[in-house]
Amino acid sequence: MAREIITEKTEKAQREAGGRFSWTPDRWLWLVGIVALLIGSIGLFDRLLHGLRPTDLGSFVPWGLWVAAYEYFVWLEVGSLFMFTLLVYVFKWESLLPGMARMLYLTAIAILGMALILIGLDLGHPFRVWHVVVYPQWGSLMTWMIWLHMVYMAVLVGKLYIELRPFPGGERISRWLSYASLPLGIGLVVIAGSVFGVIIARPTWQGSALPLYFFLSALVAGTGLLTAQFIWFWPGRRGEAYLATARGLGRMLLWLLIVGFVASALGGLVILYPGVPAQAEALRLTLFGPFWWVYWLFHIGLGIIVPIVLLLGRTQTARRIGIAATLFTVTFIAVPLNIVIPAQLAIETVEPGLIAAYRGPGLIPYYFPTLSEWLLMLYALAFGFLVFLYGYNVLWLRPKADEHP
Repeated sequence: MAREIITEKTEKAQREAGGRFSWTPDRWLWLVGIVALLIGSIGLFDRLLHGLRPTDLGSFVPWGLWVAAYEYFVWLEVGSLFMFTLLVYVFKWESLLPGMARMLYLTAIAILGMALILIGLDLGHPFRVWHVVVYPQWGSLMTWMIWLHMVYMAVLVGKLYIELRPFPGGERISRWLSYASLPLGIGLVVIAGSVFGVIIARPTWQGSALPLYFFLSALVAGTGLLTAQFIWFWPGRRGEAYLATARGLGRMLLWLLIVGFVASALGGLVILYPGVPAQAEALRLTLFGPFWWVYWLFHIGLGIIVPIVLLLGRTQTARRIGIAATLFTVTFIAVPLNIVIPAQLAIETVEPGLIAAYRGPGLIPYYFPTLSEWLLMLYALAFGFLVFLYGYNVLWLRPKADEHP
């Protein structure tokens, strides 16, 4: 009798608790994402109603925050999947990485959505993008970039569908889609770098090294994202296998970080040594211009020195590696910012007297993102964040500890 009374009280308490709304961490994340999306939508409406007038973009600086963020997102998306596919399917690396597949595909789609929102709205007429699909001009790099984006997204959706709805032979199809994503990813990043390289009016972007630099940046940034996601989201037992995988990713990130830093330093010296004004001035603005702190404090300090110190420590815990990878990945956005903006601010060096010769609303010789640009950036981030939350919590696209290559 007493046991029945206790059971009845327990069931009643559970029903009452289920009827009450409790603020779990997941619900807080949904609330933050929705509020950020609503606030960011102010920038979206401003862009759709007034075009590019609310921005600080003009004839001298037509590319700004949105283009830099687009490149950053493409690097993260392509680089993380490229390194994952290379390690798991090509090099057959013995690790726990295969279990991260579905989460990585979800993250890639969310990041790709953010990238396409920003680059689409950066165009003067984003709703005319269908012209590129229906009437492609294959001599244009923009055409190739848009088509590669569509094919790459189709590959991601296909791989994610196989993860959600397994079927006989699906694993083989997923493997071949992974192989196909390698040349597609390389082509997408290289063409994105080539778009900069063929802009004749920007001498700093000229040369064949920029596409290669973009590809190396994608590898480094993608490895940082892959390492951070594995360390913070792995659901299985965090024993020796987990620590071994984390340390392996940490060593890989350390070497790629050092190689990338040395390559960029050598590239800078090659520009500074001959002292060609049109090229050297853009680099001088990066190092000592009004936004010097983006390079020295945000990128070199927080993004290079601190992660290297953390990764070189004798006691390599997973948390230490995860902090280094997260810090590096977040601060890496300084790289595309320093590539895109300073090269366009060296106006007087490229065309002496041009600023004084012509004046008008779009002839702005400086650049700093306006509130409208930041709000649209917030909108894109919130959109990707909500897509990730939906896939992670609703579709249950989470890492699987029992997965094998």
